[in-house]
Amino acid sequence: MKSFLFFTFVSFSSYAHYSKPQLVARYSGIDAFNAPNGLSCFRSEPQPTLDGVFLGCVTDQGYVMMKWNPAPEVLALSQFGMFSHPKEVLGKTNWYEFSEAGVNNLFEYQNQSLTKIELKNLGPIDSLIDSFSAIKNKSYVYRLQNEEKTLQLWNNNQVSTLYTENISHIFPPVSSVDGNFLIKIRRNDLNEGSPDALLLWNDGFRKILEDRDTDSSSAFKAFRHQYAIDGETVAVIVTDDKSEALLLINGDKKVEVARAGIDLVSFDYFSPKLRNGVLVFRGLDLKNRKSIWVYQNGNLSKLLTQGDVVQTDKGPARTDYQNQDAIFYGAPGIGPHGEIYLQSTLTDINFPMTRLGIGLIRFNKE
Repeated sequence: MKSFLFFTFVSFSSYAHYSKPQLVARYSGIDAFNAPNGLSCFRSEPQPTLDGVFLGCVTDQGYVMMKWNPAPEVLALSQFGMFSHPKEVLGKTNWYEFSEAGVNNLFEYQNQSLTKIELKNLGPIDSLIDSFSAIKNKSYVYRLQNEEKTLQLWNNNQVSTLYTENISHIFPPVSSVDGNFLIKIRRNDLNEGSPDALLLWNDGFRKILEDRDTDSSSAFKAFRHQYAIDGETVAVIVTDDKSEALLLINGDKKVEVARAGIDLVSFDYFSPKLRNGVLVFRGLDLKNRKSIWVYQNGNLSKLLTQGDVVQTDKGPARTDYQNQDAIFYGAPGIGPHGEIYLQSTLTDINFPMTRLGIGLIRFNKE
């Protein structure tokens, strides 16, 4: 992304085969745009689909699941606690309701129709149950954090064990839109120095990556548990003897997308997103600005950078804030046509201390 500075100190950007940012909604306490007043969605992540873009939000009624297409619509109200991030698998958008007691209800949305499923008999009442993720064959996987640390398979309230070994931890499973998924497992104990492995499930488990604690010949000292999957391709942030790097892995082929210290200062601790060959991730650029990058067809470019300008219902606004950690919220979302949605704080272009709210912003692929 190239930036040009004019005498008005307004930066304009070239958006890497994407349109300029388009404001879908602006959340604010008293003067929201295309959203209810007082809406807050910063704890969730957008999921664009053919049905619209889904986002978990908080209103004065409680936690709700919103959909924009293009007008806002409240699809469901949580009765027990909160909603998970919405996810799309095989054309169906899903999310679950959870509280301190665990997972309560499952929601599925497709073709403008919402289905609510009461979840039963997921495991012992004293076991932690979480990370309910859709996969193929109308099934879901979830972690049962009992003494054995098992990965369970759910299908129409029928439950079976999908994976169990002598391990200390299973990190949350991450699904692809075609219904495969990844899990990171840790052996021995919970310490960061314990052996880790990354497994891909496609009707069976296959090892994708091991750290040096597991295999002394591995090039990687560690890898994060934020990752993404697109078909047989996996995006994961690894640490080698040089620094952290974001890799795309497909079988024996490994492509380095970006490296800390060369392409950016550091990667943010939010999952990269990968869909139909489009990879999006967050980080801190070499000028210490919060930024979002997009990678496709071997090209790495910035999509949006702290200080960039977005046209809003109130005129031009800046994606900026006095607290850098409150500029972007959660991970971006990628839709079926490569469109990208993200959330950013918007401030008055002339008065940076004046906050205009949080914007739901869309980039169309060109």
